Amino acid sequence: MIARLSPLLMALSDPFVRQATFQWFVVAVVGLLMRLDHHGVSSTIRWLRVRPESYERFVAFFRSQGLKLGELQKAWQRLVCARGTRRASTGAVVLLGDGIKVAKEAQRMPGVKKLHQASDNSGKAPWIEGHHFGVVGVLVGTGEKSFCVPLAAELHEGVPALRKLQGKPEPEVSGAKKTTVVTLMAHLIGGVVRNLGEPGIAVLDAYFSVADTFRIAQAVCDATGQRLLHIVTRAKGNVVAYEDAPAEYSGRGRPRTYGRKLVLDQLFTTRAEAFEPVPITVYDERKIVSLLCLDLLWKPLQKKLRFVLVKDGTARFILMCSDLSLSPREIVELYGSRFKIEVTFKTFKHVLGGFAYHFWTSMWRDDQGRALRLEQLDHLTDRAKRLIADALNAIEAFVNIALIATGLLQLLAIECTDEIRTRHRWWLRTYSSEVPSEEMVKNVLRHEFYHHFRDFKHTAIYRIIRSKMRQELPSPRKLAA
Repeated sequence: MIARLSPLLMALSDPFVRQATFQWFVVAVVGLLMRLDHHGVSSTIRWLRVRPESYERFVAFFRSQGLKLGELQKAWQRLVCARGTRRASTGAVVLLGDGIKVAKEAQRMPGVKKLHQASDNSGKAPWIEGHHFGVVGVLVGTGEKSFCVPLAAELHEGVPALRKLQGKPEPEVSGAKKTTVVTLMAHLIGGVVRNLGEPGIAVLDAYFSVADTFRIAQAVCDATGQRLLHIVTRAKGNVVAYEDAPAEYSGRGRPRTYGRKLVLDQLFTTRAEAFEPVPITVYDERKIVSLLCLDLLWKPLQKKLRFVLVKDGTARFILMCSDLSLSPREIVELYGSRFKIEVTFKTFKHVLGGFAYHFWTSMWRDDQGRALRLEQLDHLTDRAKRLIADALNAIEAFVNIALIATGLLQLLAIECTDEIRTRHRWWLRTYSSEVPSEEMVKNVLRHEFYHHFRDFKHTAIYRIIRSKMRQELPSPRKLAA
């Protein structure tokens, strides 16, 4: 299996100018896949048996100027989409976006601030101190099982000053600069679509159903001016829309811009007879739902959107889509696929330990859980600014490299299904599907790495890891012989 993993990793060598930097990248990815604990960078040194004196160089790799994270993300995104993605009926790749909050107690980590968690899960505290990441993935797989392969992540809350230190651009909405969680997510998705150079449709939850999301998506175009990005999202419960203005006009004053106002939540009752039963497939389950589709003007955007009102048993919700060519059924099925990113988050946290980082700097400390403010930058020295930016770059580099490791497991699960099922000899009580899970793939890779070195000794991965390993001293028994 490692022989299948090696060419995928080697395909990501182009963004690295120096061979040494690329070799540490390979060590980082393989270490995330093979380690047996989630204790940060040191666990990679321990479980790959890398020379201990290389620890400082390995930590410096994440802060290195030679690690061009943007170029690495672009190469990874193109690699994933070249190997087959799920697409909408329009040919657009299906992108999934969401945010995740990670508790961090370290007081010297830049970007750590007090965060509110709005969740029905009783296991989550309402307030934490930590990082808020925005993550974008793409839907990859077959009808039997699909994965949300993660493509990019970055910090998205309390970061205006930090982004300035990193040299990142501010998102623009209708020509005006605006940095919020919503605009940063839309900007991140737009960057992925531009890197791919082909149309995409982003599926988001109700938090992002605001005009800024649709405006940024509308501005994402190719060289010919053709629009590349559309949005599907769940609408807020109090959403209102308008019918077209009357064609005939008589009277004083200017003609009306909008027609009759509709409170969409009330249509579940007032237009109950207009709903039509439609068969859909969501969560790998076939069911019948009742739909009402309306193309209406949305005042915050001043444009027409497609609204789909859905009755699913006792559940009632409204979806909104900027692509008027998509059928109501497809819009519902696309939104149903959004949960795949939550499954990826679970795998990323518990199987890969992708948030187990400990990068910090003595140049920044705030015990109150407050973000770095723009006015504080004037009082920081150039050295302090550089060290804070380096620490933040290291955090985002570690998370994005862990995202790549997660995606590699998912690609292997899809492309090597039969081989993985044959090699996996451990008992499982339940097989959820024929396509193996990321954890099953990781177990197979780890077993081969520790017990069958001979199977992959011809690969580039073997040569790189071998060059970093410490040399074993001969045993006393051999010396005596």
